[in-house]
Amino acid sequence: MGHQSKDIRLIASTILYGLPVAVSHIPRLAAIAKVLGEGAVGLFVDHPEQIKHLAKLDESVWPSTIPLFIKIAAPISRAGLLPRSESISPLVQAIVSAPKVRLVGAYAHMGESYGSNSPEEALEFLMHELKDAKAGADQIAKALPNGSSGKLTISLGATPTATAVQNALVENEWNDKFRIYVQEVKKNYDVEIHAGVYPVLDMQQLATRARPTTADGKPLLSTENIALRIMVEVASTYDEREKPEALVAAGSIVLAREPCKSYPGWGVVTPWTGGSAPADASTVFDPAGSKTGWIVGRISQEHGNLTWEGSTDDMRKLDIGEKVMIWPNHACMAGPNFGYYVVVDGESSEPDKVQDVWTRWRGW
Repeated sequence: MGHQSKDIRLIASTILYGLPVAVSHIPRLAAIAKVLGEGAVGLFVDHPEQIKHLAKLDESVWPSTIPLFIKIAAPISRAGLLPRSESISPLVQAIVSAPKVRLVGAYAHMGESYGSNSPEEALEFLMHELKDAKAGADQIAKALPNGSSGKLTISLGATPTATAVQNALVENEWNDKFRIYVQEVKKNYDVEIHAGVYPVLDMQQLATRARPTTADGKPLLSTENIALRIMVEVASTYDEREKPEALVAAGSIVLAREPCKSYPGWGVVTPWTGGSAPADASTVFDPAGSKTGWIVGRISQEHGNLTWEGSTDDMRKLDIGEKVMIWPNHACMAGPNFGYYVVVDGESSEPDKVQDVWTRWRGW
């Protein structure tokens, strides 16, 4: 990976603030840019008034120029401008007229790709996303002054579509069409894929089936690829209920209240036991398999109810005071509930040894 890779180039560059910038957030973003240096923090814009506020900043507040992407709403009208909006031209004029900012390109994020159910569907979402982003970039290019130099950048990808890029390496007719289209776009634009929650994944991402589960015996998109787990404590157990249940001291303010289309719960209990051996795989709930195991079946603000799904013949017994780990449905919503991440190396000889602590960026 990296600049010299012939296959996949994974490059860390500008940190992009994830929505058209709110005026009150500019001072805090400027403070971060001042620490990280020139070009390290980029912003989204979708209105000329935002440029007026950025243009007032001097070198002592925000060093050098501010990289800007015009946010394209693709395909529905959330944040950003529609790809062929007449508002793109006056926004471009405002940007090129302000020495403090510089235009990088067009940015699109297809959140609708979470509706994907196969690698083919995820790649098709990516194709539509790229077409919409290119349409926006074309509008931007038309609005630039004559003689403008340098390629604009098209930045696109929600995690399912970013994940689906790897499917394009497989030789088939549809993937060939996608690769040919990308090469056509790259004649006029630089194209980059942004990853979203890709580094950690979650149950929602598995439900998109954006990659095959395995290839050559190696997991590509399964629970083995989920990096974020949340430790919770069993506070009580209820064996006499219709389904065996356990109360955990973690509710929606820990796990978030995000559903997942592949199963009726709010998180899945992992095989981690805190001991030398994990729980048997047959006792871990698999939405695409046996559907047997502990899930967060109900959730309230301060607590959750684990429910045992499937046959109780080989049920994993839970004890009061025991710690269990949960794979959340949506890492983007569960992660911000914590001030830091405790980092372990699951492939090492000491998978529970704390290797590092990462402070979470919060308060935005």
